[in-house]
Amino acid sequence: RSSASASWTQDLALVEAAKLTSQVRQQANFPSDASSRQATLADSVEHIAPLSNKGDKTDDEYWCTGQKGFNFNAQEDEMPKGPAQQQLSSSKRGPSPSEKADLQYASGTASSTLRAFDVGDIQKHITAIKSTSSSSSAITARITTPKETVQNIILGQPYFIEQHRSKEDKVELLDEALQLQDGNVIVLVLLFLKRTLKPALFNQELLLKPRAASHYLSYLRMVKDNVEVMNTFAMLGMAEDAAMFKYRLISETSDAKSRTRGLESYLQSHLQSEPSLALQTELIKEQKKLLEIQDPIEESDAHTEKEGKDLLMREFPRPASVVGTSLVTTLYYCCMYHYHKPVGHVANPSGIKDLFGLTEKQYMWTALTALAQIRHWKEIDNLFQSKSWLGKSKMRCCIGFDRAVQVLMTMKAPPEVFEKYLQLVDDTDKRLALAKKNKCYNVVIDVSIIISTALVFFCSVTMLTMLRNHLLLITADRACRFLNMIL
Repeated sequence: RSSASASWTQDLALVEAAKLTSQVRQQANFPSDASSRQATLADSVEHIAPLSNKGDKTDDEYWCTGQKGFNFNAQEDEMPKGPAQQQLSSSKRGPSPSEKADLQYASGTASSTLRAFDVGDIQKHITAIKSTSSSSSAITARITTPKETVQNIILGQPYFIEQHRSKEDKVELLDEALQLQDGNVIVLVLLFLKRTLKPALFNQELLLKPRAASHYLSYLRMVKDNVEVMNTFAMLGMAEDAAMFKYRLISETSDAKSRTRGLESYLQSHLQSEPSLALQTELIKEQKKLLEIQDPIEESDAHTEKEGKDLLMREFPRPASVVGTSLVTTLYYCCMYHYHKPVGHVANPSGIKDLFGLTEKQYMWTALTALAQIRHWKEIDNLFQSKSWLGKSKMRCCIGFDRAVQVLMTMKAPPEVFEKYLQLVDDTDKRLALAKKNKCYNVVIDVSIIISTALVFFCSVTMLTMLRNHLLLITADRACRFLNMIL
């Protein structure tokens, strides 16, 4: 029984192998020769089936013509057997001599087929077919010119850029891309050139074609290849652009100490060796100096704010960190929170003004705005106090009291403070206009009195001048008559 099962298992394997062979032959389009064509195992099995079922009745014939009824209590051996059961019984007993002959014929045919087309040979043949198709497509693409390749790229058609192996073809590819002015194609060709050309030849093409270099630099910035950007700038001799790009990278650093160290190395590597960047060098030095001031101020104020002991910071919370802000913003910050710091302290506003050489107007405007923000009106009085040559104190505003009044009006100063400085506006017309705008009626009345008094005085002076001139004319007329009488 075990030998029969093994033989049937082998026959099933042969059937599967024959099916695989026929499928591969159909896909691979093997040439068929009718004279030498060998029968497959499937054909043999189809030939075996009718031989093994000769003389057997079908199920319908059995149930329609059977003489003996079916008994459920009968033993298995006594039960009538249909064709399917007879076939199963014959498979258990083993094949008959005629079936053995048919199976030997089918086995020999299938074995010869498997020997002719081994599975490994089939896989090799399929691989050869694929390589042939890919090589044929490559041969088809290889005949395109650089111009046609660029056009295919733009139109979205299949292209094979690797076919262009010579330097002349690669340069022509770049020329065609530049002529069509398509940035994406230019970048694609440049990346192909960078991958396939020597660095010296690639750099030479960038030097000869500035537009290509511009597109290449834009691509490098987009992908954030900062090292290659700096190398390309240096190769192209664009020292100023390289310096500005490096400065932008340093400015994006969030840590103040790291940014300070970056500016220090930036000064040594990019600016001090370039005489044409003298102005930029001074500006970077000023920024580095400002960062060195901002860092300790921020550390101290962050600690104070965390403790919550400063009343001013509790009433007016800090909007943001002072690190990285401009010089005027830093001065404004120090005027708000550190106006009373002693001279020599890093956050003293007057010390910052002297350190960076700010003008009196810049300091006055910033300090006035900051003090008005925290409503320190007494400090504003002290800000406007100045001494004359004789040592007498005098109210003076270098930006003009009319502008100071506008700042106080914006900060919503109390009416008494507003009117106090409004009275100090020199120009009467401006004073009257500001008083009317802010509904300061006392100032309006005072200005009107001054204007009316001045008008009366002007009229009086005018009348006296006219009377004097009239008297002079009368006197001159009488003198002329007297002279005529004498003569």
